Amino acid sequence: MNAPPPLDDDAARRAGLPPGSRLQEVQLPSGLWIAAAEVPNARLQRLVAAVGVGYLDEPDDCLGLAHLLEHMLFQGSCRFPDPGELSGWVGERGGRYNARTDESVTDVHLHLPPADADEGLARLVDMLAAPRLAHERIAHEVAVLDAEFRARLADPDLHRLAALGRLCHEGHPARRCHAGNRSTLGHDPARLAGRLAAFHHRHYRAGSMALVMLGPLPLEQQLALLARHGAGLPPGRAPKRTGRWRWGAPGAVAWCAPDDSASASALELFWPLPGALAAAEAERLAAVTARLNDGQLAATLQGVTELASLDVTLSPAGTGPALALRLAPVPEGAALGALLAGCRQAVARAAGGPAASVAPPPACLDAWPRHHACRLAGQALPDAAPLPRRLTKEPTERQGKAPAKELETWLAPERCRLLWQAPAHAGPWCTLNETNTRWRSEAWPAPCAPPPPRRPPALPRSHETRRATGRADAPSESDLLLWQGDPSARTDAPMASGCLGWPANASDQPARLAHWQRTTLALRQAAARHGMRLALGGDARGDWLMASGNAERLPALLSRALAAWPAKADAPRTAAPAAVGLIAQRLLAQLERQLPPEAPSSDGAQPLRCWVSGRLAPDDAVAALRPHLAALYRNPKRENAGSQEGVHAGKTSRGCPEAGDGDILVTPQGDDQVVMLEMIGEASPRGRWLFQLLAQCHDAAFQQEMRQRRGLGYVAVVRYREASGVPRLGYVVQSPHTPAAALRDAIAAFVSGESAALATLDVAAFRRRRHALAAQAGPPETAVEAHRRLWQALRQAPCRANPPWPPLPWEAEAQALAALQPDELAAAALALADGTTPRRWWQHLPAA
Repeated sequence: MNAPPPLDDDAARRAGLPPGSRLQEVQLPSGLWIAAAEVPNARLQRLVAAVGVGYLDEPDDCLGLAHLLEHMLFQGSCRFPDPGELSGWVGERGGRYNARTDESVTDVHLHLPPADADEGLARLVDMLAAPRLAHERIAHEVAVLDAEFRARLADPDLHRLAALGRLCHEGHPARRCHAGNRSTLGHDPARLAGRLAAFHHRHYRAGSMALVMLGPLPLEQQLALLARHGAGLPPGRAPKRTGRWRWGAPGAVAWCAPDDSASASALELFWPLPGALAAAEAERLAAVTARLNDGQLAATLQGVTELASLDVTLSPAGTGPALALRLAPVPEGAALGALLAGCRQAVARAAGGPAASVAPPPACLDAWPRHHACRLAGQALPDAAPLPRRLTKEPTERQGKAPAKELETWLAPERCRLLWQAPAHAGPWCTLNETNTRWRSEAWPAPCAPPPPRRPPALPRSHETRRATGRADAPSESDLLLWQGDPSARTDAPMASGCLGWPANASDQPARLAHWQRTTLALRQAAARHGMRLALGGDARGDWLMASGNAERLPALLSRALAAWPAKADAPRTAAPAAVGLIAQRLLAQLERQLPPEAPSSDGAQPLRCWVSGRLAPDDAVAALRPHLAALYRNPKRENAGSQEGVHAGKTSRGCPEAGDGDILVTPQGDDQVVMLEMIGEASPRGRWLFQLLAQCHDAAFQQEMRQRRGLGYVAVVRYREASGVPRLGYVVQSPHTPAAALRDAIAAFVSGESAALATLDVAAFRRRRHALAAQAGPPETAVEAHRRLWQALRQAPCRANPPWPPLPWEAEAQALAALQPDELAAAALALADGTTPRRWWQHLPAA
């Protein structure tokens, strides 16, 4: 293999990898792109395969075919024919797997312990190269896709994509819904098997694919594994795409979901870009997004409306290459015109500004290999003709060199498209047949002057602040628990950091946090411009913030963030963000926010907790804290957060009670029945590991029992979740047709009849599972993870004067895991089965 030398450390960091990483990518003679990223601190080996084919490549008479093929990849392959074998094999190793079909790329990813990378690649390549297309499995997966489609009708993201198609040319594939269901795929498995085989043979070729690996294995070993296994992919290239431009003339479309009775609103402005231009001008586009995210635009727009979010991206869903701004919520009437004018003017100014270097965001090791693989697979796609030299001609996505000033022209105000998620009352509406999405063409608001620019929040250096205000007195020890230093001793730790947590009422926490996020939007963006990070959050223990970066500016950032916290009971509240995703996913997310049932009250006074590290002087941190101490030091009544919108909390139950007092009933959010059994474990490292082992033992078998044997629903999973150190297990089934009582009975039967046997392991099997989990108990992979885990451990530490440092959380977790024995896991499973583990039922029923 003739490979260029690996990128040096600086280049790897610019590519979004942590310090000390090595990166190398190679195109093999078959046309396959391979890329290896050696990240010494990574615990898992991430394997990703991407194929340059997506839902826009589907034939018009078989929409959903690409998505169906993605499902069939997991239904057995030539060397591994059992449909449930991959899930069982990955589960035994404590790994994860998933796949996604996008508009032009399909990707499959596995996360495994490093020792399993070789066999994981063998399985990954075999499922891509030689999937089994058994007729009975095709019929089953069509039913699954149909159930998924019906479940997604409650997800605003589906309706957004449907409305987005109204801005595309008539006849272009992007104009149609590609979710796939029985009506688009048909009822003939034999016919579908032929269509799938032909689609696979046409598109799943090495010359249109990429294999990417990231993990602690040496770079040379990773490259050798990728090249050896990549040789098993079918040679050749996919057919050329026409490169036909999807977009009609610049225009605007308003939309809302068919059952959306709320006043949800969001505005998306996007500027489509030719793929070649986006690739050639990637650095300039990154600089444009940085200018739009520096806090000035957010501050300016918040002078027009109570803006809660402003997201700038170069990869909006469903548009192809584009620069996009998404704002929420948005006003109606004249203020909307001012908002649009301000955004379009800001984009034009940013596009015409000087080129500037942009620091990469903190590395996300889970997302990086997928994004890199999709980029390489998309890069392998053949394109032909050059960009037009004059924009009066019809634009094209085909490749070629673009003039230096062309980017400014493509980002001109008149080339903007508009997608408005409007409140349901803002009719009248047209309706799309397949999804029942309500939409209408929208006239652009009358031209108006943009709002006067506002400066982003100032973050003066600490010596400037001291000159202006003087040094503050320190709070008393009863007010504050203070930790100093960083026991993790990471070389990539932030220059300085300050964290603060305090008790706060849990009952209105979602709305309070949403308000806090809104009022600090421009502040967080201004901080990022100075290379700083500000994270805000809350859980059952109260609210908290984490700030890191420039030591001189950090006290000002802490003080401004604390000043924005809505302390007063009558402070204006921002509505919590609208729920998205499948209803089962929404219920599982609740397990990360809910207080444990029968949680002890915290009516006693609770001190604030503060952690200062790096070059931030404790005196400076206290000076930033002191003016806000009275507002933060409160004694709230800690109420269960189950009173938040959409959830009606009931009582805790043991055993399997009939529906009623023991249930948590969820406000109708769609047409599916969803039932979830929540198990609540012991808040200790031992309890958390036992529940994670139980999730490993149960998930594949639960899915097989509910989906394959009983045919109950589209979603059937067992998931581990955690809130404030308390472990949870969620056994959830979502079905478009099965009554809730039947779902409840099936879950209860599985837990009482099979959970104990599945978790009764011999010593060798138990050690394999424990070894697989050990990768999760190791030292943090990134500085951001280390900072977060240390801070959350401090928030759970006992209250005492001059508090000592607790053991490093990952060391304590590793010791607890190493001490676990098979009989402890069996006993925990038996406690689930006989009803002695605290539990409660969650139930979603469609509206009558």
